[in-house]
Amino acid sequence: MPLSAFDKGKLKLAAHVREELDRAGIPFQAIRCKSGGLQTHPDIARVIVTVAGDPMHIDLKAHEVEECESMVVGEVWHKIAGFIAQLK
Repeated sequence: MPLSAFDKGKLKLAAHVREELDRAGIPFQAIRCKSGGLQTHPDIARVIVTVAGDPMHIDLKAHEVEECESMVVGEVWHKIAGFIAQLK
């Protein structure tokens, strides 16, 4: 079964966050991207980064995640950059 645009976007986002953390020199323990469940709405993807044992997250809407199916650009790129800046 092929991945949906939403699932591909979640994978691309996690990879992009990893790359940006490495570029910023921020050591991290984990990166997760999840949706649905008790803590998040099915139309939201929560990117969770654990730095120094503390998990922090950013929520992105489904259409934002789907736009990242091929590449993280535009407004989502800026949101991720702002999130990474908070982790420093």
